[in-house]
Amino acid sequence: MKFEPSPKDLAILLANRSFCLLRLGRGKDALSDADACTMVRPRWPKGYYRKGAALMLQEDYEKASEAFEDGLKLDPTNADIANALR
Repeated sequence: MKFEPSPKDLAILLANRSFCLLRLGRGKDALSDADACTMVRPRWPKGYYRKGAALMLQEDYEKASEAFEDGLKLDPTNADIANALR
């Protein structure tokens, strides 16, 4: 029996790996996983939060702001994303 993750499971895995890569200082790889996460699950704010964090690590503040804003559009009450945007 082969495990086939659902899109939701795959998005969670990608977001978590993106976080780990961020902690390792590997911004480009973290961004790649965050982008994949938002493609798999485009209505999940956490993917955009991870994307913004990866872009911040790469010092691309304009694109990071856009990613955080996209996340806030999906969840306007998300304090973590709002704080990151500030």
